Order: sequence, then structure tokens, then C-alpha cells
Amino acid sequence: MQGKEEQVSIIIPIYNGEAHVQNALSQLKEKMGGRNYEIIIAEDGSTDRTLEILARLAPEFPQMRILSSKNRLGRGKSLSDAIVASKGEISLYMDVDAATEISEIFKALEEIRDADIVTGSRLLLGSHVSRSFTRELFSRGYNLLIRFLFNSKLHDHQCGFKAFRKSSILPILPLIKDRHWFWDTELLVLAQRKGLRVKEIPVEWKEGSDSTVRVFQDAFYMFKQMALLFFDLNLKRTA
Repeated sequence: MQGKEEQVSIIIPIYNGEAHVQNALSQLKEKMGGRNYEIIIAEDGSTDRTLEILARLAPEFPQMRILSSKNRLGRGKSLSDAIVASKGEISLYMDVDAATEISEIFKALEEIRDADIVTGSRLLLGSHVSRSFTRELFSRGYNLLIRFLFNSKLHDHQCGFKAFRKSSILPILPLIKDRHWFWDTELLVLAQRKGLRVKEIPVEWKEGSDSTVRVFQDAFYMFKQMALLFFDLNLKRTA
């Protein structure tokens, strides 16, 4: 006799996501079918109609919980809070614009069986990616630096598609200092240093036309956070 299916917590971080939230939820409902899952909306101080749309959609999605903040916490902090609040031992997060094909969820859930973290990669052989030359160039340069500075074995540290074993990463979340975009990289660097099992999987990924990632504006921030993490880890090692 088979036991009850383990619940999976699917987290969607949202800031001003009115253009995408209904489509993301509808796709999830279609793909997940009768599986045992919950949806956690990590809403981060949106100023558009996101909350209004979520309130209207709530009766259609009884498995949805909304964690909302009046003020911006930062994408990373919202994700950390949602993971802590999740009911499932396995949690998975995806961006609201569904840049990563939603059916990749099943691949991630298969791989997490013998891993602590499964992270999507747009830079592995077998991935199918559609994005601008500028973003491609920035991503490759950024990830090469991360691999060099932190001896990371991963190829893509910033893909907005990851699955986690909750019991494994809860001790790491309080160690993450970044509250926004660098959260993903910091999490993966710290996880590897703590000896967690991190798997990369190739994904199908398409750049959104209205992505909130601003390549040139965010580049300085990302490299600054990279430098801060590098010096922080090295100071601790020599202290």
C-alpha cells in the first residue's frame, strides 16, 4: 500500500506581476493536476493591481496562500520567508513570468530525491534558451567569475528556478545577507561550502519582454555583492 503523496510547496515571488500572475497560476493548475501541492505567493510590496487580481483569483485556487508585505522586503528576503512558511519538505520556486517552462517542475522533483538543492541552468548542454545577446554575455561573464572566486562547481547561479529540501537549507537561510537578486548566488555558494548536494539541470527558458532585471543598472549591484561575499568569506577563514 502506497503512502500519501508528499506535499510540494511551489513558491512564486511577485513584485508588480499583474501582467503574469493569472497565466502563471492557470499553467500551474493545468500542469500539476491532482497532485498534492500548495502555492505560496511571496508578494513583495507591489504597487500595481497584483493583490487585487490575486483576491479575485483566490476562490479558483484553494491551495494558494498569499504572504504579502506592505513595504518591499527584497526578492531574496521574500523567498526566504516563504520557504520558512512552507508546509512541504520539498519547496520549489519559479518566477511569475514563467520564463522557465513550467513542465520542468517534474524534472526538478525527480532530481531532488537524492539532492538538497536542484537548480535550473541555462548554461548546461541540453538547455534551450532564448534571450538577448547582452544578457547572454553578462550571464556567462558573471558565472565564470563566481566559479573562479568561490570555486563553485555550478554553471548558472541566477536562474529563477530552484527546488529545495527544506530541512537542508533552513540552517543556511539566516546566513544569507543579500535580500534581493544576489540571494540565489549567495545561497548556492554557501550551500556548496556547507557540503550540501546541489544538482544542476538543463531547462527550457525564455526571456520575458518586460523582465524586471535591468542588465546594466543591476550589474554594479551584483558585482558589489560578489565582492562583499568574497571578502566576508575570506575574512572569516583567516580570522
